Amino acid sequence: MSNYITLSGLMLVLILLFTFRPLRRLPARPLLLTGAVLLALTFVFDNLIVGAGIVGYDDSLTLGIRVPIAPIEDFAYAIGAVLLIPALWQWNSRLAPRDHHTAATDPAAPDPEAERP
Repeated sequence: MSNYITLSGLMLVLILLFTFRPLRRLPARPLLLTGAVLLALTFVFDNLIVGAGIVGYDDSLTLGIRVPIAPIEDFAYAIGAVLLIPALWQWNSRLAPRDHHTAATDPAAPDPEAERP
């Protein structure tokens, strides 16, 4: 793992392995739209920060493919986020308790204002 593409590729493979099942239950269109927007934002802002010299990459550790200034490897993180965040949301919703009674939704719940002296 001596270069960015190896690390990025390994990261994407691991994310795909862990997110395949929850993601296949979701509609594809919102994921694709989110991916397109996030890749467009990555394109704009990564090129700005690389072009401004805020972030730099060792050319011997990248593929050498630039879009137009940022290395192609930077886009793996945006793709990973599009896969991982909805999957985490799905996992979290399954782990959350099903009974969400609060004073606002449950008329039988005690009123906290009534207990003040």
